[in-house]
Amino acid sequence: MGSELEAPIHVLMVSYPAQGHINPLLRLGKCLAAKGLFVTFTTSETAGKNMRTANNITDKSVIPVGDGFLKFDFFEDGMADDDDGPKKINLGDFSAQLELFGKQYVSQMVKKHAEENHPFSCIINNPFVPWVCDVAAEHGIPSAMLWIQSSAVFTAYYSYFHKLVSFPSDSDPYVDVQLPSVVLKHNEVPDFLHPFSPYPFLGTLILEQFKNLSKPFCVLVDSLRLEHDT
Repeated sequence: MGSELEAPIHVLMVSYPAQGHINPLLRLGKCLAAKGLFVTFTTSETAGKNMRTANNITDKSVIPVGDGFLKFDFFEDGMADDDDGPKKINLGDFSAQLELFGKQYVSQMVKKHAEENHPFSCIINNPFVPWVCDVAAEHGIPSAMLWIQSSAVFTAYYSYFHKLVSFPSDSDPYVDVQLPSVVLKHNEVPDFLHPFSPYPFLGTLILEQFKNLSKPFCVLVDSLRLEHDT
């Protein structure tokens, strides 16, 4: 008798539940699945409802993609509808709640798949869920982060976190930022880093990813191939 077929490499993808975060990570997941990997994609139930409606997705069903497979697995985030419709909560509280529920669920997923002899070989997240790197490290699983903005924006956040150059501040809000090979005017700085940002907690959240940047073994970045001169 021939030997059993080797199980495909299993990758877990964890996304922040917003369309602009889900789409790039899901696109990467489909590319990996097409190459023969088994990809489990998870985000919160808040986004899961919309994804089921828009894409006719069935929870935990295995979808063939190229030479591999894709599966969706959504987790509760404490945002269940109340009697008046969807529960209303500010983004800061939602992000804290997402981390609380998400950490627990992702950790349970890791244990469950290991017990079923289908362990995750790698975990990939996007920037607004930096706690995913912590979960991966706790279980000894390599992790990677998909950066979904330009490399210039990455450089801006990196330079801000490490205090490599001066940025607009409360005392000097109009200073220009001297990044390597590019100068950003004070009004070109990423919104979440500006002292007048209406969402300062999102800047704090994304900077947590840079605090955790030593944990992923790599940072993945979308690339764009420009047309040759004609």
